[in-house]
Amino acid sequence: MVRRVALITGGARRVGAALSRSFAERGYDIVMHHGNSAAAAEALAAELTAAFAVHVEIVQEDLADSSAPARVVQAALNRFDRLDVVVSSASVMETRDFAAVTPDDWARAEAINLRAPFFLMQAAARAMTTGGVIVQIADHLAGETGHPRLIPHQVTKSALHQLVRAVAEHLAPHIRVNAVAPGLVLAPDDMSAAATARFLHDVPLARSGSPDDVVLAVHYLVDALYVTGTVLQVDGGRHLRR
Repeated sequence: MVRRVALITGGARRVGAALSRSFAERGYDIVMHHGNSAAAAEALAAELTAAFAVHVEIVQEDLADSSAPARVVQAALNRFDRLDVVVSSASVMETRDFAAVTPDDWARAEAINLRAPFFLMQAAARAMTTGGVIVQIADHLAGETGHPRLIPHQVTKSALHQLVRAVAEHLAPHIRVNAVAPGLVLAPDDMSAAATARFLHDVPLARSGSPDDVVLAVHYLVDALYVTGTVLQVDGGRHLRR
């Protein structure tokens, strides 16, 4: 039996790892990209291979390199000779005061959060046949009033929402393109309990989510054959209070 192949960028840690695990559980062979998480990638690949008898190709690339997205897609084709689903989960979110943002900070956010997803979609579109699916992991913050310490992240993720809509129209009807915009599903390592409580004050469901909430949304978009160009909010309703 020929298995379907899913490529997950940032697929070795946090939400990306949950996505890699979920596709393996569904019988996909996995192309697991990481930037600098080799140990986590090797451990997760061994786990998925043992648990689900799938094949896992690990690809290390810094997506700030403009040619990296094409190399990631080519690695998938070299190993499996097909590509069915791409989930672009890799991103950078660096907290900086307005006055402390440097040109390098801005360039890295733009390169990883916006340029890399575009060229990953471009390369994937060449590789996919009719029925291919691309899902971008965006951010619920993208539609909010400006966050003063996340300006490069927020601006690039806002642009990613528009990019999804534009590319979805261009690639229809053969390839569907959507996005999931998570809220607080996995707190940053440096987020204090007080900051978490302040954030949840504006969430109508009054709790944080989990990576599984993102996984469910991604698989809905993979399976929903009449959905393209959609940014699906998975934020506990926080977007209602903008």
